[in-house]
Amino acid sequence: MSGFAACGGSARSTPTAPTAAPPDVVTTPAPPAIPTAVIPACPGSGTPLFDASPVALSDFLAFRPLGFLSPPIHMFPAKHSAFSMTLPGTTPNRVPVRSPGKVWVKEIWEAAFSTGGANYQLYLYPCTDVRVYLGHVATVSERLITEMRKVTPACNSFQDGTALVTTCRHENLVIPLESNEQLGTGPDSAGVDFGVFDFRLSPASFVRIDHYDHFYPYSASPLDYFTSDVKTMLTNKTGSVFGSPFRTASPIGGSFMQDVSGTAQGNWFLPGRYHSNTTDLGPFLGLASDYVNPAQPMIAMGSSVSGINMGLYSFTPEAQGLVNRPFRSVVPDGNVYCFDRFARGQSTGGLPLAQANGVLLMSMPSDSSLKVELAAGTSCAAANRALTANATTFER
Repeated sequence: MSGFAACGGSARSTPTAPTAAPPDVVTTPAPPAIPTAVIPACPGSGTPLFDASPVALSDFLAFRPLGFLSPPIHMFPAKHSAFSMTLPGTTPNRVPVRSPGKVWVKEIWEAAFSTGGANYQLYLYPCTDVRVYLGHVATVSERLITEMRKVTPACNSFQDGTALVTTCRHENLVIPLESNEQLGTGPDSAGVDFGVFDFRLSPASFVRIDHYDHFYPYSASPLDYFTSDVKTMLTNKTGSVFGSPFRTASPIGGSFMQDVSGTAQGNWFLPGRYHSNTTDLGPFLGLASDYVNPAQPMIAMGSSVSGINMGLYSFTPEAQGLVNRPFRSVVPDGNVYCFDRFARGQSTGGLPLAQANGVLLMSMPSDSSLKVELAAGTSCAAANRALTANATTFER
């Protein structure tokens, strides 16, 4: 299942080794001004902007909703959707990737990885206040190659938690594409990412919005931007990366913002290290839910809690007491909450679940801090549930 996390392949040949995708977080400033004389102003919210699926219905297994978790890349619920196209252990079958509507290509990023491979990420604007991106694109069209080569790229390298990534960004392009026009082929690995930032929306209500980059709080489900016929087609395939089960909970497009103020539920950082100032999210902690079944709690464990492996952990929530409570029930009340009997196998959405050699303790000293520690014991009933100096402190 790790193939669905973030893998890269050669941009122009068969993938050679697992790699990381262009990361969801990059420390970039707000985008440069767009020539409004070329790109039109946006209509009112609710007006469809797309009328074509970027990937043909027969070419993908499932349309993945927001909220996917997969450490160390997706420590927090993913802010983008994706076309799931390649099962683990199989070679990607490259197919046409097309424009979802009349758009203008503003940026093309080329990414290369220290682990081998490369790919492209394209940023498209259907109108001035909506930014769309397609990732894990293996090749781009000759027309786009010609236009992007006219611009000197800005390149930089950074660690994303799995590899050294070198990204060269061709910016300030204004390349028009017609709806359904082929812009390249994909995927380079598991599927093609599809994300939307809509600056007409109010930003998502994270507990500390300043801990995120400029774009993140304006993420939205691509489903909300299609004409009704295409939306219905995609909705009918929205769910697990394996093609079933489907997501039935509202919103069908999923949720990337799951913070609940004053509780443990949501995204947790290390002091001084935030989404806004690092590309390596691996040390962080996500307390969220499965992207297909939001009733299933998911712990996205990073690398910062001693004794427990990075991975996804789940459990059956209890309605009362201090054991296996839903994350929104863990509050700064002076108690130490305990989690045990971790589920085995896979989550509803097919994500592989890990097992802990002990029980997990959590306590909130304040609304904005959380202490987490692995304690010895086969169950919470048998464990010493007192936090020690070994506990890791996280903050919003």
